[in-house]
Amino acid sequence: MMSKKLIPLFLAVSFICQLLIITNASAAQTLEDLINNGKLTITLKVHQKEQHIVGQALILAIEISTYRWFATGSQVQHFTLSNTVMQANNITTINGSKRIEGQTWAMQTHEITLYPTAPGTYQVQPILVAVSVNTEDNGIVSGTLNTEQASFIIELPEALIGIDSFIVSPQVTLSIDGQFNEDKDYAVGEAITQTITITATDTPAMMITPIKQLTNKKSVNSNAKSSTGIAGLSIYHKPVKIFDKSNRGELIGTRIESFTYIFEQPGSYVINEQIIYWWNSQSNRLEELLIPASAWTVSGGGLSQLDNSSPFLTFSFNFSTIVNIAIVMLLLTLTYLVFIKRQQLATFYNKLTKREQRVLRKRFLTSVTNKDYLTASQYIYRYTSLSSGNISNRELADIELSNKQAAAMPSPLADKLNQLAFNNATSEAVTKQSLSFSVNDAKALIKQIDTSITIKVNTANFIPHERIKLNKG
Repeated sequence: MMSKKLIPLFLAVSFICQLLIITNASAAQTLEDLINNGKLTITLKVHQKEQHIVGQALILAIEISTYRWFATGSQVQHFTLSNTVMQANNITTINGSKRIEGQTWAMQTHEITLYPTAPGTYQVQPILVAVSVNTEDNGIVSGTLNTEQASFIIELPEALIGIDSFIVSPQVTLSIDGQFNEDKDYAVGEAITQTITITATDTPAMMITPIKQLTNKKSVNSNAKSSTGIAGLSIYHKPVKIFDKSNRGELIGTRIESFTYIFEQPGSYVINEQIIYWWNSQSNRLEELLIPASAWTVSGGGLSQLDNSSPFLTFSFNFSTIVNIAIVMLLLTLTYLVFIKRQQLATFYNKLTKREQRVLRKRFLTSVTNKDYLTASQYIYRYTSLSSGNISNRELADIELSNKQAAAMPSPLADKLNQLAFNNATSEAVTKQSLSFSVNDAKALIKQIDTSITIKVNTANFIPHERIKLNKG
């Protein structure tokens, strides 16, 4: 059993130990404290080959490790480095873990890709990185850390000395679409489009050498004029297409350039050959891709030989041209007349096709079917009046004169319809029992009206077999 004298001593020692623990815990409140305590590390490594040359991709790797885990992803702050090309999204972040003294540490690696543009020694100043770590005793600790300074050397092989531009890649391909035919005699006004495509692996498109078209003229008319600096030839350079894609983690850059050559004057032309220099990073030697020379001849003829001071000579007023112009003028005139006479044409069309009579006839039959005899009588009256109005007054008078007796005779069908339409209410039941007017009766009545109206006048201006009576002077 503990002596009463040792109890105060034990309490004093326990209090001192707790103070030490609290002091140590409160000290680990910054990222620097975690690094000093061996619970956080940050390193900067340069991944380069034994001979790293100008234009070759170089990777800076920033590795952050913690004995716990990251609260948020670490971020590399923007930095610059002279004589290097950096793409907009040139940082790749990789999350992982590693074992340190039997303990699993969380790890984040940021790989920064650079493309040096000049030989020499490069000094990488400390790079600022934002880090947030979830600690065991102090919760989340956030802040910024600086990497250590690093350096690397970029060389320029002796074979590349004096070469202005070249591609650094393990594989480069060249394709040309649109070749000139040296044996063909081109005419003035023709055009040829040539498209050149360059593809390189492990190299972004922005690092691929641009195409320079060098065009000369061997012979040309002394009167030739050109606004492009090359007499008799216009060159249109379409906007360059550059794009990158990834194939199973391998970067592939592509550059597409297209040139259109328009022949304006006769003569002989030559496109000089062009060499694309390519440093094979796999074999470490210089290789060449050749865009062959092109030669072609443009003969006379075409619009270029016409005198620009006589614009009327550009038109050929032959018989075919005159006929085409006449047809166009006729179509324009007809279109104008149809537009201003559209109302009259619509009226004439309705009268010619008897559209209103057909509509009235249909409505008349529908009213009879529905046994609406009053409405049916109104429709048949309008139909008779409209049909009579389609012939001239002289013809109507001749019809009435030649068929006077027939016209005077009442129609039993019309009488029956009128009785059904205008009968009073007291005799309505009797009428419905004694009278009936079917659709067939309605059709028969329409036929009678059409027949009576369309009777042709058999009498001409004089009676046949009768002598003509002349007025005596």
